[in-house]
Amino acid sequence: MMSFNHYGYNSLKNEQTNKRLRTADYDRESRTTNSSVSYEDGRRKNAETQPNHILLLTITRVTYPINTDVIHTISKDHGNVLRIVIFRKRGVQAMVEYEEVEQAIRAKQLMDGADIYQGCCTLRVEYAKPSKLNVYKNDSETWDYTTPNPGEKKTAPLLPDPPRAPLISTRPTFPRFDFECRGGLLSTPHDLPNNNYGDSYPATPGRCVLMVYGLDPDKANCNRLFNLFCLYGNVVKIKFLKSKEGCAMVQMDNEMSVDRCMDNLNKLTLISGNVLQLQVSKQMYLSDIMVPYDLPDGTPSFKDYSNSKNNRYHSNSNGKNRRQTPSSVLHFFNAPPNISEADLSQTISKAVKDVDPKIIIKMFPPKGTEARSSSGLVEFTDMAIAVEVIMAVNHWPIKCESSKFPYLLRLCFSSLPKGIANAEMAQ
Repeated sequence: MMSFNHYGYNSLKNEQTNKRLRTADYDRESRTTNSSVSYEDGRRKNAETQPNHILLLTITRVTYPINTDVIHTISKDHGNVLRIVIFRKRGVQAMVEYEEVEQAIRAKQLMDGADIYQGCCTLRVEYAKPSKLNVYKNDSETWDYTTPNPGEKKTAPLLPDPPRAPLISTRPTFPRFDFECRGGLLSTPHDLPNNNYGDSYPATPGRCVLMVYGLDPDKANCNRLFNLFCLYGNVVKIKFLKSKEGCAMVQMDNEMSVDRCMDNLNKLTLISGNVLQLQVSKQMYLSDIMVPYDLPDGTPSFKDYSNSKNNRYHSNSNGKNRRQTPSSVLHFFNAPPNISEADLSQTISKAVKDVDPKIIIKMFPPKGTEARSSSGLVEFTDMAIAVEVIMAVNHWPIKCESSKFPYLLRLCFSSLPKGIANAEMAQ
């Protein structure tokens, strides 16, 4: 598998989305053709398009920031790159415009199926439909390499050069603070601590709000959504929409968290049969609601989690974060040290009232003679049941005689999706 070892980290702000190429326009153009191409989640199915000098890159398993610097670095070796447009309405995608069709053909052959970084950020490369990319600004999301100032209209001055110094000084009279502009803090992403189990990115304003569709109106609430979305980043606020049944908005702490949620939770099937659908909202943030309405279960429709201790992506807990794709096997930890398989099974069955899950539990051996907690694996017959357990049982309080405070059971998807029996055979 090919890997590109370049790392660019810029602030992923998108200040002029109304001027940029939208995926809606892209889909509309494709639907007007006579081709039998169908789209789902921004990706093509059964596409047999003619070679074009513009490529469509779909990036999955996004772990590190994707910006124009990264896309240009992996694309420039195959030809002269004219323009790049990144859009994130349904996952992370980019269009790369080459000068010649032959360059795009060569780039597609060499990049399709490759990883940008080792083991993550996998590329799917296809020929795009547009004949030219429209770029209005050079930043982390769009770039026109043929001009330093795209979209700028140059007009002739009304007067020739002034005969003397200008009446108004062009230099500011207040103190200035010049910040160094760098492409990245680290040379490669592999220098980041705990590369496989989590990292911490600064909270950045911008594209941090997700629209969540397909929820069960009778069961969905803020805490259930938090229990699921907190696996892929810190949750700031959650708000349910009264005008749209089964729809909620989730504000994450930064854009990387949004990308991880889109990559892992979009198109996820729930136990009710509904399909969870995620889209990036145009809103920059969620405003506080002083008097939220009540959901069918009696809980408030708005909740602020910015100070919640159950958010896991903090600098002192990065090593404990295991970002895995949803599966039927869950990893549990922070359970009471003396909990039995029967007690754990009863706790899960109590929390998931309308489901009778068939559970296989494997307890991990305690670490040391005086273990403070216990951990292990729980396997279910269906992934939808595991998702339901995550939403209902994650952060479930369990009383323990040896402690005056209850243990908060923590869950996440396991890195052993093939089942506990296969894991034991491998050992």
